[in-house]
Amino acid sequence: MFLLREVRPSDLEELEQLAARLNTLNLRADRATLQRQIAASRQSFGQKFEDPSDREYIFVLRDLDSDRVVGTCMIIAQHGTYDRPAVYFNVVREEKYSSTLQKHFTHQLLQLTFNYDGPTEIGGLILHPDYRGHELRLGKLLSFVRFLWIGMHPELFREELVAELLPPLNDDGTSELWNALGRNFTGLDYMAADQLSRENVEFIRSLFPFTPLYTALLPASVREQIGKVGEPTKPVAKMLTGIGFSWDRSIDPFDGGPTFRATTRSYEAVRRVSWETFANIYDGDETDGIAMIGFEYDSRLVRFRATYGPYLRTDDGVLFYSEGVGNLRMEPGDRFGFLPFTGPGLDPL
Repeated sequence: MFLLREVRPSDLEELEQLAARLNTLNLRADRATLQRQIAASRQSFGQKFEDPSDREYIFVLRDLDSDRVVGTCMIIAQHGTYDRPAVYFNVVREEKYSSTLQKHFTHQLLQLTFNYDGPTEIGGLILHPDYRGHELRLGKLLSFVRFLWIGMHPELFREELVAELLPPLNDDGTSELWNALGRNFTGLDYMAADQLSRENVEFIRSLFPFTPLYTALLPASVREQIGKVGEPTKPVAKMLTGIGFSWDRSIDPFDGGPTFRATTRSYEAVRRVSWETFANIYDGDETDGIAMIGFEYDSRLVRFRATYGPYLRTDDGVLFYSEGVGNLRMEPGDRFGFLPFTGPGLDPL
């Protein structure tokens, strides 16, 4: 049995172990940073922040049988602010033709861009290797719990959703793009630049050129990686593409990883979320399908829990499969967030 819920302070050690497996910009394998993020998440779920740029939600997936956290994901309500703008390269094309030589070229250019009023970012999705390939497709459940929460509270989020994906990296975790480009403008190696960028990106704004950079001047091996995703990230890219995200032709200036984007309120997995009434626990065979449900309640430890399973609509509300709903502590008549998995790209099984 599995339960999705908001992170809490007691998850710190297990969250740190998960973060160490990927150590992304959004979820660093650093205890002090994770403690601050957990605190920010709890304040966000508790609606303590009015400014969207302060909101940061972390969810965990818990294996109830082994009593451990086996996955995590997060939402950054606004990625790109005046204090820390989002920085990326727009990948654009430029056509050149010479009538004298009768030659035509299509060049690829990288244009440095900053966003001070950014979109909502989904990220930090990590699933323990032991649980990859599970029949419930737990990685997809982790991804969808974010869309369920956004659909329950669309007013808390921005007009667009983005996901920044990891590209192919060297065996030592460094980036060929940075070695060929960023290092020449900053004098920093990839690891030092990556670490500094977690705090601010002022050095990029001050040292990088704002004139377009022609990728024809880069090694072929670097050009081939622009906008590509690494092998471990390909399942995520496939899932996002299948549910309506697409590459917006921008990349991370540090490693060249692509940004996938979707419109929030018209995005199918968000648009389908509704508030429903819980009728009771359900143990029958007849169902109307499979759904993810999320319940908010007043608790000092956890304010949000979610689960997944069969449901059946009745005149009194929605009946839900007992094995999952028992962990949400709902009572008949309670209202909950409801995301049915029907339609193209939404069935996680």
